[in-house]
Amino acid sequence: MAKPRPRPRPVIVKKKPVGASGGLMLLGFIALFAAMILLLVSMASLVLVVFGMLPTFVALLIDRSAQRFAFYSVLAMNFAGVFPFLLDLWMGSNSMSMAVDSLTDVFSLFTMYGCAALGWIFYIITPPIVTTAMTFIAQRRVAILRARQKKLLAEWGEEVTGESASVPHDMDEEPAAPSGEPKAPGAAKSRK
Repeated sequence: MAKPRPRPRPVIVKKKPVGASGGLMLLGFIALFAAMILLLVSMASLVLVVFGMLPTFVALLIDRSAQRFAFYSVLAMNFAGVFPFLLDLWMGSNSMSMAVDSLTDVFSLFTMYGCAALGWIFYIITPPIVTTAMTFIAQRRVAILRARQKKLLAEWGEEVTGESASVPHDMDEEPAAPSGEPKAPGAAKSRK
């Protein structure tokens, strides 16, 4: 007798959450609106912003994560580097020659792109620092709770734990993970 053909498994397509790309689209519309206003008010400001914010556009293309933390950190720091030269342009003659002078000056380019590099450094360095701090806080909390537990056991005795006296109770050891594969409650046993 021939073996029955197995049924094909359904293809599972993961869908994006409803608002996943909406934030980026909104940011794009805001940037387009700001560019149109700068185009109408001052072409020199638009040129300075576009060429000064090039690292932000690169970060937007590179960062493919859902949260886009790299893009946001580079955007903030890059804009902080461009803003002083934008203010100089607005408070000065606000001409295209002044914008081009700012873009051809090595110091101003170093400031704009150096601030963007600081945004990348912050993006790379911040998660390990936060992880280390959170681990330290959690370990300290565990130590405090264990000290309280020992104090309570000394005051009330071993009987309050509900464990039998024959089982050694060592509070300095972490409980072992259960062996075997986890099973859902009420799941049917597999047939072989």
